[in-house]
Amino acid sequence: MVSTKNSRLGRGLDHLIGGGISVRSDATEDMVPNESSIPGDSNGFNYELRELDLSHIIPNPRQARHVFNESKIRELADSIDREGLLQPIIVRPTGDGYYTIVAGERRFRALQTLKKKVIRAKIVDADEQDCAVISLIENLQRESLNPVEEALGFSHLVEAFHFTQEQIAQRVGKARTTIANALRLLHLEPEILHHLESGRITVGHAKVLLGVEDTPSRLLVLEKILTADLNVRQTERQANILKSGKSVLISSTPRELSESLMGIEKQIAKQLAANVSLQHGPTRGKIIIEYAGEQELIRIVQSMGIE
Repeated sequence: MVSTKNSRLGRGLDHLIGGGISVRSDATEDMVPNESSIPGDSNGFNYELRELDLSHIIPNPRQARHVFNESKIRELADSIDREGLLQPIIVRPTGDGYYTIVAGERRFRALQTLKKKVIRAKIVDADEQDCAVISLIENLQRESLNPVEEALGFSHLVEAFHFTQEQIAQRVGKARTTIANALRLLHLEPEILHHLESGRITVGHAKVLLGVEDTPSRLLVLEKILTADLNVRQTERQANILKSGKSVLISSTPRELSESLMGIEKQIAKQLAANVSLQHGPTRGKIIIEYAGEQELIRIVQSMGIE
C-alpha cells in the first residue's frame, strides 16, 4: 500500500522539495539565486543545501534513464562552464559521507566532464519510495526520457511500491490512459523495444505492433518497417493484411542484396508508400509491390503517373 504522504508528490519539484530549507554556513550566498523565494510547503521534504565532493556522489542504480547522449552532456557542460550550475542536483545520504543521486545525473556527468571537484546539491530527507518518484518526475519534466525508459520508470513504481496507474498519473501529472499505454509497451519483444529506445521506430509503430498477435508476425512487420521505412499508416496496412489472412507478407530483403540494391528497394517503397520487395538475380529480377484492396492499388498506380 502506498503511503498517504505521497499525496504531495506530482506538484512539481519546487513544491516537492520546497520546505524546511537549511543552508550550511560554508555555502556561498550566491549558490542558488533567489533560493529564499522557493515556495514553502509544510508537507514538503526538508533539505540541506551544500557543496559536495563529486567523488562522494554515487549514481542511482535505479535511474530511469538508461541512455545518456554524450553530445548533449557536452552541450550541458559547456553551458554550465559559461553560466554556472543554475539548479542543484538532489541527493540522498547513504552513510559514511556518501550520497546517491535522486535527480540531476546529467548535471553530475556534465561536471565530471569539466573535471570539477565539487557540486552544489540539495541533501533531501526522503525515503526510497519518495526518491523514486522524485527521480522520475525530474526526468519527465526536465530531461525527456525515451518511451522505453518512461515505461520502465512507471513499471518500477508499480512493482517496487505497488502504485496504481491512477496514483502514478496524479504524481507525474499525466493522464491515466497515458500511463496504461506506456506500460503496455513493455509487453513487446526486447528486439522491438531496442529499436523503440534507439528511435528507429516510434510509439505509433509500437502501438500497431502490439495489435499483432504473435512474436514471429510482430518481428516480420518490424523488419518491413526498418527495411522499407514504413510510416505508421503503412505499418497499420501491413498489420491488417496479416490479420485478414488474404495475403502473406513478403519476408525481409534477401541477405545477398547489396547495400545499393537495398537502398533502391527502400526508395521505391518510400516513393510508392507501399511494401516493396526487390528480388535480384544475375540475369533477371522482380519488383514485388504489395497492396490491400482495389483503392490502394489505384493509389499506387496513380503515384506512378498512370491514369
